[in-house]
Amino acid sequence: MLTLTFALATAALILQSVLCPPFTLLPFAPWIALVSLRCPFSKTLLLVAAAGAGVDLLSDDPMGLHAINFCLTAGILFRVRNHFLYDNPFHLSLFTTLISCASTLIQIFLLFLFDRRVPFAGKWVLGDLLAMPIADGLYALVWFAAPLLLYEKLRRHVSVYWRKNAI
Repeated sequence: MLTLTFALATAALILQSVLCPPFTLLPFAPWIALVSLRCPFSKTLLLVAAAGAGVDLLSDDPMGLHAINFCLTAGILFRVRNHFLYDNPFHLSLFTTLISCASTLIQIFLLFLFDRRVPFAGKWVLGDLLAMPIADGLYALVWFAAPLLLYEKLRRHVSVYWRKNAI
């Protein structure tokens, strides 16, 4: 299941870069949320760092910035995961919103650390810190939760079908 969701996040990253570059979602935020909810801490950090390294290869930011950002985000919010269920679509969406907000704050701090000039304006707070995490949560609900629910439903129906026909 993590492979399927990683493929969905990669497809979203490619589609976002091709179709609508000015509209920037965090394509791996739902995947980070799902990995954080399903895996132990060490495996979470390893998978999230690998995804961040993949995003680093496609970005123009300093190398390793996204990997550090994703690891810090997952590490900070790992203790909060006990309040969310990975199989509930609304919990996944809400946890993705938290991850997106934390990742944006950490990204701004890391960009200042690596001496990149990031302009501050009132629109930034409304756009990147409030609206984009909500858009990431909706993206997680539509792009991740719906296929996962369909996958689970099909898996359940197929297993019931094979149990009934095996007798």
